[in-house]
Amino acid sequence: MEMLVTKFSNGTYRNEGELFAEPISAENVKLMGEMIALQALRTVKKFDMKVADRYYIGLIKDLHHMGEVDYIVSDGYDVAQTAICFLYQFVGRTVHEIYGKDKRGKEITIKLACYREIDSELMRLRRKAEKTEYIDFTDYKALPMDPVNCFEHEQTDYSKYDELTEALQLSALELAILNCYMNGMVQSEVCTELGIGRGTINHRKVSIRQRYCNLYGEF
Repeated sequence: MEMLVTKFSNGTYRNEGELFAEPISAENVKLMGEMIALQALRTVKKFDMKVADRYYIGLIKDLHHMGEVDYIVSDGYDVAQTAICFLYQFVGRTVHEIYGKDKRGKEITIKLACYREIDSELMRLRRKAEKTEYIDFTDYKALPMDPVNCFEHEQTDYSKYDELTEALQLSALELAILNCYMNGMVQSEVCTELGIGRGTINHRKVSIRQRYCNLYGEF
């Protein structure tokens, strides 16, 4: 991600730390929104091949080619625009300032609130995808499998997982933590991936477990 920040800012920022240390402004809000969208999609795409992975590929392509004449941006850039529009409300403030309180009364930053806004948008896009199935022939990952081999490997069905996470009504951070563990990460890897401490992870794991038990009983 650091190299992308440097490239897309034309060398103005060496890494994300420098970018997000500055107050939100008309000059940097677009880049901030794009980087937050990339990070959010990068985290979610590991388990959501149906929506997030396709949008991630599209957004990466957009960022590299959107300056070209007659280039048409993909649906993936909608996620970036969601982040940009959200952040634009806070011009003059930094993303690390307090946005407000969540449903539990815990203070959250503007940046975390932006992640949650993206998560809500992705949930909407998942519901839309369930109603409208189509194949995007501009993306190699969306092409159908070779009919000769299509029955050799069972394809993973994520619908039950999506239903479960929606029923649990997890916060964006809790969902990200759960996604990391579902992807086979150990705690140290989750800390590195999300940039949070072990105490935060353990607290969120207890919260997720409690919500599950309240809905479905002990497991």
